[in-house]
Amino acid sequence: MGKKNHPEAFQGNLKKNYYYEGWYNKIIDKNQDFIYAFIPTIAINKKKNNSHAFIQILDGKTGNTNYVKYELAQFENFALDDYDIRIGNNFFSSKGFKLNINQDQTKIKGFVEYIKPVLWPKTFFQPGIMGILTFFPFLETYHSIVSMNHSLKGSIDFNGEIIDFNGGKGYLEKDWGTSFPKAYIWAQTNHFLSPELSFILSIALVPLFKIRVKGFFCVIWYKGTFYKFATYTGAKISLLETTSERIKIKIEDRKLSLLILINKKNIRFSKLKAPFSGAMSTEISETMNSKIRIKLHDKKNNELILKDTGKYAGLDLSNIELLL
Repeated sequence: MGKKNHPEAFQGNLKKNYYYEGWYNKIIDKNQDFIYAFIPTIAINKKKNNSHAFIQILDGKTGNTNYVKYELAQFENFALDDYDIRIGNNFFSSKGFKLNINQDQTKIKGFVEYIKPVLWPKTFFQPGIMGILTFFPFLETYHSIVSMNHSLKGSIDFNGEIIDFNGGKGYLEKDWGTSFPKAYIWAQTNHFLSPELSFILSIALVPLFKIRVKGFFCVIWYKGTFYKFATYTGAKISLLETTSERIKIKIEDRKLSLLILINKKNIRFSKLKAPFSGAMSTEISETMNSKIRIKLHDKKNNELILKDTGKYAGLDLSNIELLL
């Protein structure tokens, strides 16, 4: 199974005909004045002959985006069991990243280190958030959580403005495969009132033997404990409603009940490029300015485990009416 036991590491190879793989590095400074996502990615489509590597950047405060393109040959992987890559003169790993971008009007240079990352608790059958599905060879996309939460050390010179990220907070995940799902909800934040709380949710239509089924996972890390809900764990989505203002979701298993309220009122969404058959030919709408309220109950004891609201939440929606 090799690399599959280390889903945070580079899973592909440059000989594939249709393939993408990217890592989502979210960082927020201590005063919460600056919110960025840096997404190093490779995109391979041999038929269209437009394969390349790139770093996509989202400014969560302004909504501005950058797409910094490189030749595919400028991508290099350094490890079989960890996230450790290079694109051009930029280096990314599970320990942080170093930027040296100078293209067109985009000049970014700096180094950010990840301190005390909260890594996914691996087991043989759950090397990552997708559990045993990680080993299935026919899915269109795969997902992995690298770090639910970590502190930051370092600074970035962004077009002449020095941004201090010392004492800030970060999050790190990744995707790989051929295409994004046709319909999905993705939401994430680790900026709650409780400093030891992080949340990630993904609900998607997954192709399975010529049909599409609704699959999901949701993870809460709270004071050192992981609470995991997923299709493969037997958890169920008992409620999924959406209005112009919010998304309401209830997830349950035998022991726990989780209520999720995701705000989408007065939210500015940005357009990011996304893969289809390895080519970055589609767009998604994403923000890092939503709010997510969660309430987790112990059903057996009727006990409230946690109740909190997270801000600066990432939210990405696509054809969600197909999920209802």
